[in-house]
Amino acid sequence: MSALPKAMTARTDSKAAWRREDRRVGRALPLGRPDIPIADRSSRHQAYLIFGAVLLVLAPLTRPCVFLAGNDASRFALIEALVDRGQTFIENSRYGWTVDRVTIRGHDYPNKPPLLSLAGAGVYAVLKAFTGWTFAVNEQAVVRSLTLVLVGVPAALLASQFFLALGMYGDLSRRKRWLVTVAMAGGTVLTSFSVTLNNHVPAAALLFAALLAAFRGQGVRAGSCAGLAGCVDVLPGFGLAPVLLWIAAGVGGRRALTRGALALLGCGALFLGANLVTLGSPLLPKFVPGGVDYSANFAPSVWGVVLPDHWTYPLECLFGGHGFFTVSPVLAFGAAGMVAALWRPEPLRRRLVAAVDLGVGAQVLGMIVIAGSYGGWSYGFRYLIPVIPMLMLFAPKALGGWKTTVFTLLLPVSVLFALLGAYHPWPPAYEQEAGKDPVASMVTNPVGGNAAAFFAVRAPDSGVATYLGAAFISPDPEERARYFSLFFRSRCDQETATRFTSEAR
Repeated sequence: MSALPKAMTARTDSKAAWRREDRRVGRALPLGRPDIPIADRSSRHQAYLIFGAVLLVLAPLTRPCVFLAGNDASRFALIEALVDRGQTFIENSRYGWTVDRVTIRGHDYPNKPPLLSLAGAGVYAVLKAFTGWTFAVNEQAVVRSLTLVLVGVPAALLASQFFLALGMYGDLSRRKRWLVTVAMAGGTVLTSFSVTLNNHVPAAALLFAALLAAFRGQGVRAGSCAGLAGCVDVLPGFGLAPVLLWIAAGVGGRRALTRGALALLGCGALFLGANLVTLGSPLLPKFVPGGVDYSANFAPSVWGVVLPDHWTYPLECLFGGHGFFTVSPVLAFGAAGMVAALWRPEPLRRRLVAAVDLGVGAQVLGMIVIAGSYGGWSYGFRYLIPVIPMLMLFAPKALGGWKTTVFTLLLPVSVLFALLGAYHPWPPAYEQEAGKDPVASMVTNPVGGNAAAFFAVRAPDSGVATYLGAAFISPDPEERARYFSLFFRSRCDQETATRFTSEAR
């Protein structure tokens, strides 16, 4: 036999062995197979502990403030309008000033998918009925309560489910399991946005639940969770839904696919119905013919999406001042783990790992190429928050030996950066040329800008405050004072803002 046929035979045998290994691993270890316990009693107790601990940490960090950036204001505006005024338009709301609005047929509406606000209106109606609290009289209590229910609780549920999901790695030590859980729940930009009303954190929790359901072959749950994620965060939710249904079909067969698709279609109907109820049109607010989207007027845009204004933007979204990996360094281990899992797929099948990698990769590529302005006044590239749990689920694949040491040393840095983001998730920051605010645009690195503002109040005469202010804002003290005035005004701290305003004169 010649050398070439031998090589071809060896290659064929190798491929057959890979296929056999995939089948063996798929039969033995997929998440949540009926014959494989999802979690032992000890793990469940630890998950309950994590849920409570996350809520206890988030509660004091949740600032009872409707930020000047306008993103959360647009949602609060609809919540207040629905419950207190019986209106679906927001120009009469106390938060009608938000820039994230669209004018349609003479009325202003939030330019966001409305389902999260509709859910918030239900929570607010119950809260108002039982406590008598209103936005007009008890604004801080209402804002904090709604944020904790709509964002804090999903973040806590996500952390506990993530910890349980790591149990699929049978050889993962308890220490590493806790380290990775703390990194996901406390050391990423997801943490920073868990203290303010936004759609990305609930979408992250729903998509992770959909992923776990898909790994178990549970089509209805996978389709429902992915569809609900799409109802609150359109591109990640509906964009990842086909991948998640494909995974569910790979584990649960055609029946799982059919049920998942029907559940997804039901959520699609809910999505269209929510738009119809609030706007009188099944289309998203940005797409209603004749509508004027104010936030899209700050720079060139397509279909209401602000476009990048320079060719280096995609790289800066990942590694620049607002960068996904810059603001949350531990995410590098998640990305490395996703690649490593292709070669060492256990406990999942290789094709399931490849599907997750493809879905997450498509989201990352699409967001950094299409969505400009880094998310506006935002601490980090917030559009990728929904895929963070999926990334970090594979982080254990990148650990071991010296890599675990590096991860352990990097974790406090990531937690520090995440907490700086929680100090102000919507800081004034870089704006594109078409709508450039000269004060806000002084800061191109929100981590440094938030740190400078924090020390300007806590230790104003220290060398650290001077260095951070000069390095990340401006060497000119008056320019720094102007920025700090805007920073604290946007954070609803009018007293501090006034003090810096007087210093800027």
